[in-house]
Parts: sequence; C-alpha cells; structure tokens
Amino acid sequence: MSKRILVVEDQPDNRQIIRDMLARTDYEITEAENGEEALAAIVKQRPDLILMDIQLPIMDGYTAVSRIKPPLGKPSRINGCFCPTM
Repeated sequence: MSKRILVVEDQPDNRQIIRDMLARTDYEITEAENGEEALAAIVKQRPDLILMDIQLPIMDGYTAVSRIKPPLGKPSRINGCFCPTM
C-alpha cells in the first residue's frame, strides 16, 4: 500500500512542479484546487501528508487547516506541522 499525498494548490504550474518532483516516488498523489475540495478529498482519501497552499480561492489554506485540525486536547490522527512555502 503506497502512502497518499494531497496537494492543495490553485496554480496549475505549481501543481505540475510538485507532480514532477514526486514522479519517481511511490506516493499516490491527489490534487485539490481550493480548501473546500481539500476537505472533501481528506474525507475520501485519508492522505498521509497534505501540502497546502495558503492563498486559495473559495476557502484559503488557513481556514481549511483550522477545519482539519481538532481542538486542543482532542485526539487526532494528524501529526505534523503547518509550514507555508509559496
């Protein structure tokens, strides 16, 4: 079973760069163009890693992440950090 990565990026060129960088890996890549699509993909795909842009149409990355992360003190399957990159 391969690991799943969800790439959330509204710019097609940036998504292509990420696809190219991950092409030789064994990861299963899923893409979303905005925060709403990301939330739907997370429920459906249960990714192991999410690469989230911040400035997205419809729902930005900050809002999407706040809906993914549970409130403090609640158990979560999500372990990691939030690192804006672009």
